[in-house]
Amino acid sequence: MPVVSISMPEQLLETLDEFIDDHNYAGRSAAMREGARGLIAASEDSADIGECAVVVVTFDEQSDIAVSLSDIRHSHDHLVTGNMHSHAGEDCLEVFVVDGTSDEITSFLARLRAVDGVQSVTYTSPQPGNSTTVVQ
Repeated sequence: MPVVSISMPEQLLETLDEFIDDHNYAGRSAAMREGARGLIAASEDSADIGECAVVVVTFDEQSDIAVSLSDIRHSHDHLVTGNMHSHAGEDCLEVFVVDGTSDEITSFLARLRAVDGVQSVTYTSPQPGNSTTVVQ
């Protein structure tokens, strides 16, 4: 099996280690493999999201991520019908209301998930059964 090196904030690593201990994983590698599988499955699930959704992105308020999210939002003006920024503790929430094809929304979600420093991307769609949470 290939060895892969990753970087993550210290706080996330501490949380991951606590999770590993609490859930009896064999180690970080086992937990990261399961996390990768979950991320891929959630991405595949979002392929049938429907034609509208509410998307919530969380990130640390001390980061410069808001600029990246704003760039993504503006490159998807045809898709984003509403946008709101809010604070929850030391985290920021960026909420997007999107209306477009399933492929367009899936692409938008992928761009958001790829932003370095994003803690989570969640979405809810009025399509039956289409709600997911992806923690990064």
